[in-house]
Amino acid sequence: MSMPAVKTKPAASDSRRACLALTATIALATTAGSIALPGCTARDDDDAVANKSPSSEPSSAAPATSASQTATLNAVVTIPPLKSLVEPLLPAGSSVRMLMAPGRSEHGYEFTPGDLAAMGGSDLVVWVGLGLEPQVDAFIARRAAGTQVRVSFADAVGLSDPAAAGDAHAGHDHGEAGHDEHGHAHVHTDACEHAAGSDPHLWVDPVLVKQLVPNVQAAVQHALEKRGQWNAERRTALAQAAEQLLTRIDAIDATYRERLAPFKGRAMVTHHAAFARLADRYGLKVAAVIRNIEGAEPEAGKIAEVVRAIEREKASAIFIEPQFDASLARRIAAQAGVRVATLDPLGSGDWFVMMNANLDELTKAMVP
Repeated sequence: MSMPAVKTKPAASDSRRACLALTATIALATTAGSIALPGCTARDDDDAVANKSPSSEPSSAAPATSASQTATLNAVVTIPPLKSLVEPLLPAGSSVRMLMAPGRSEHGYEFTPGDLAAMGGSDLVVWVGLGLEPQVDAFIARRAAGTQVRVSFADAVGLSDPAAAGDAHAGHDHGEAGHDEHGHAHVHTDACEHAAGSDPHLWVDPVLVKQLVPNVQAAVQHALEKRGQWNAERRTALAQAAEQLLTRIDAIDATYRERLAPFKGRAMVTHHAAFARLADRYGLKVAAVIRNIEGAEPEAGKIAEVVRAIEREKASAIFIEPQFDASLARRIAAQAGVRVATLDPLGSGDWFVMMNANLDELTKAMVP
């Protein structure tokens, strides 16, 4: 007695060949839209998907994340003007925290434990130096850098006091983008101004700001190297960002030179000693400063001295600052018969906006 034939399920490859043949036949016979083919499931096409050519559509699987997509840094700056000088050099998606809120004086500012904790947990720290932020100086001195990279503005432009800074860079051979064992990044060039001077208001001088940029650029590179995120793509992007930033700073410098040229040699009176470097750079003269010591009220003799300086130097204005009470300056201006204008040494986090606003005030107020 013969056994009935047992029908076996065709192999998957036979099924796929049937599907492909049927698909080809329908494709030749019609120009209509896509047609569902029974039995041609995604499972049958697994091998075909795996063997697609590079020109085929990508699979639905999430693509691998490239180094450039993950290269982000957490940066901390101490004062508002530094934010817009650091942020453009960071990879997209990075963050910058300003420790000092806008509207506060940079002198005697007390950083909170939260500020110091944020600084300790950051990848990059940029501060001014020259004793402006003593808490930061102490924090940096007692804490090993580890993977953190640090940039002191004063050190970057060659204005640090070696005695005060512990001569941290003595004996270090800095190259184009040097880094010492303290995590400091420094680009040593002939442009560095190795000169004495304890005035910490470095950021009001565009020439010094321009010297800071390559040091921050080197620091960003070093921070990414430490995280294993440095590559040719990032090098190109960082170089382009630095070039664009330097171009913008050059434009500020050129505008200051052009617009302040008619006032060369003219005198100004400032609320506190924040603008001497700017005055020196562009040929102006600071005839007097109302507050030589922050937090201390000027004595009566000082007020009379300021009035005499205004008269002697023919200053046309007293420049107050939004961080300080202006009542005393206004009384002196009324007594001397000069106008009152405002210069902001800190701004709100955009150095370029701050510098342009200050230039407008200078050119208006210094007209005789």
